Amino acid sequence: MATDRVIAVRRIRTGSVFRLMAAGIFFSFVPFTLLMGVFALMGLNTFQLNDQPIYGLKGLLVSPLIGVCIAAVFTAIGGVVMAFGLWLYSKWKPLRITVSEDETSAPAA
Repeated sequence: MATDRVIAVRRIRTGSVFRLMAAGIFFSFVPFTLLMGVFALMGLNTFQLNDQPIYGLKGLLVSPLIGVCIAAVFTAIGGVVMAFGLWLYSKWKPLRITVSEDETSAPAA
């Protein structure tokens, strides 16, 4: 059974912000672009490179690569902006984070 606990932190490290951003963005954009690749396989105009539509098997194969590139750019830009915003916010008051902990997990030493 999971229990919720509120933790007050003064600062979140930039690496943690980037990891959270990357996990959220990569696990949403890559499956979405893969779905768009399936639509391209069916003949829909979902991807364009140099104003040329990509159809068929080529569209399916290029879709995860496009997803990774888009996710990497959004992670880089969003991570910098979010880290800066959280740094500014932490100057005024501590962040309160609610976490769900498993009762079976051992506490960190």
